[in-house]
Amino acid sequence: MGCYGLAGSLHDAMALAGAFGPGSIIGFGAGEAGSSDILAPSGASLVKAEIAAAASLGRAQYFLSFGNHGLDGLAPVAGAIEHLAAATGVGFMAVCLAAPEQGRTVYQGHLFEAGRMLADLARDFAMLLEGGVGIVPREIVAAGAAAIALHCGRLKEQGRLLALIDAIDEDDCAAAAAAMRAMPLAGGVAGFAAPGGIFGADDGKGPVAILSGALDRQTVFQVGAARAAVPVFDLDLSAADPADAALGWAAAQNAGSFIISSSVPPDKLTEGAPAALLLGEIARGLHAAGVRRFIVTGGETGMAVRDALGIQNLRAVSATGTLIWLKHETLAISFKPSGAGGKNLFLSEFEPHLSLNNIAELTP
Repeated sequence: MGCYGLAGSLHDAMALAGAFGPGSIIGFGAGEAGSSDILAPSGASLVKAEIAAAASLGRAQYFLSFGNHGLDGLAPVAGAIEHLAAATGVGFMAVCLAAPEQGRTVYQGHLFEAGRMLADLARDFAMLLEGGVGIVPREIVAAGAAAIALHCGRLKEQGRLLALIDAIDEDDCAAAAAAMRAMPLAGGVAGFAAPGGIFGADDGKGPVAILSGALDRQTVFQVGAARAAVPVFDLDLSAADPADAALGWAAAQNAGSFIISSSVPPDKLTEGAPAALLLGEIARGLHAAGVRRFIVTGGETGMAVRDALGIQNLRAVSATGTLIWLKHETLAISFKPSGAGGKNLFLSEFEPHLSLNNIAELTP
């Protein structure tokens, strides 16, 4: 694989694995740079040492994956762009954050979702980057990949560090992707790095433990929909030993699939409770008890579970709907981003597979 990936977060790494395809390996932290196709942060975001380790590999192209599931903050991304541009000696990166299939477009350097402006990317990046920021406007993008590459070359000659590429439809994205794949440094939504891997269906056997720590509305809906088909344990963060209570409950589920959840609407949130760490502790206990298949929701929870299970690298192997399955030794795991998937996403993960008609028949 000619392109080496860097991911701004755990879920950006998942998106990049989906683009690179089956067999791609995600490594966490600087020590895994040389044995992985995608380097993900060991913490919340990439640090200078991790970027330096990737740059030392001397790959022909680097792609920084970020913004696949929304923009929580640009400061860590801006830092990664500056460090990568300096460490590789390239000094320039082209970026596109458009995802028309998700209703996200970029026009005149502004990011829109469903017609609503989310960010003035040109202004926001200019405030964070020491190098200048330029725009590849839509009229240039409409002229094709060669025109995009030429305009980016001019921006680089002008001393700009970053080029933001407009894209409002799939044709624009195709032209931008073709141009970016010929550049030594590029970034943004993972699909611009590769056209998307073709995964076979998950053929894994055994129960699935879903550990849900995400607080977004869609995940709360997904957990709620799954209650009709599988056991759900709502983690009581005020209990004396929430993890022990959850593990005791899980042991009584007759080796079937189940959900342990701290996903609640905002008005029911327990402020300051270490839900992610507790779910990590629960994951370690479940793994010790023989559970080998996990789905984890929420970025902070995903990192906590990864740390608790001692995972240093993961290999992309298969998919179930929008979920990509990763393997580490005997462990299979999928990290679901907040907001991702349909309301009934979790229902397809269980044996036997229950359709909505089955559920309707089971409901009085």
